[in-house]
Amino acid sequence: MSRPLLHPQITDDPRLLRWLTNGRRLFDLPAQLSALINEGVLERAEVDTDEVRTWLGPNRSWNVDGPRVRSALFEALSGAEDAELSDEALRAGIEDVLARDVAPLADSHGGAISVVSVHDGILTLALDGACLGCPMSGRTLGDLVARSVQSRYPQIREIRTAPPRRRWLPLSPKRVVRHR
Repeated sequence: MSRPLLHPQITDDPRLLRWLTNGRRLFDLPAQLSALINEGVLERAEVDTDEVRTWLGPNRSWNVDGPRVRSALFEALSGAEDAELSDEALRAGIEDVLARDVAPLADSHGGAISVVSVHDGILTLALDGACLGCPMSGRTLGDLVARSVQSRYPQIREIRTAPPRRRWLPLSPKRVVRHR
């Protein structure tokens, strides 16, 4: 079994850390974290798809207690099976990541980014609204989308955009010819 990848991510709440598990999934709160909750190191913990959220207990510090939390998570994840996600499961996870991390920014600029397909490590996205044709879309994909998606799903090795769908608009209104 390979060593689990684990990446801590800060949040707006200084007591909360999101631990990205990169494809390893815990289905229940592991005993290692329950022990830290009982000890008062953690106030609580939540397990979700591809992440574990941990809140420090009162009067605790990530500098002091963070290594213990990380060790407990490594131990718990080492017992979890490597996730061989199907393309459908991978797509669902990526859609969740985009909805949480990317959609608010795209929405704020009048755009939208959606998943077209996930196949063989290649993620294809559709850009709509203001994102379509935006000169900054390459940077958004390269920075925000790639960082958000590939930090959780390292099996995604390439991100592409789908060619825009063409919409034909009439150049002039249709004229109705009436026969007499």
